[in-house]
Amino acid sequence: MSFSKMLSMVVTTAMLMPVGFVAVASAQDRDRDQLKTQQQFQDKDKLRTKDQLKDKDQLKEQERTRERERTREQTRTERPERPQHEKAERAERGGR
Repeated sequence: MSFSKMLSMVVTTAMLMPVGFVAVASAQDRDRDQLKTQQQFQDKDKLRTKDQLKDKDQLKEQERTRERERTREQTRTERPERPQHEKAERAERGGR
């Protein structure tokens, strides 16, 4: 190979080298951006899932509270309170 051909190859390589580095760098930036975007979507999904779980827990707690109230109401209707005069009579009997 002649000196001039080698020199032109070296010059051409030197000129194209930064272009190759820029292409690699931009591809890495693009990949990094895609990963960040995916991570953001995953984070949003996790937050939604946590919120949904909180909502489910709140609904379950509300249902438990309602069930307790229903049970209390049923107990009250099954065992009505004694009239006031019966309570007083029993207190007098116990006092003697």
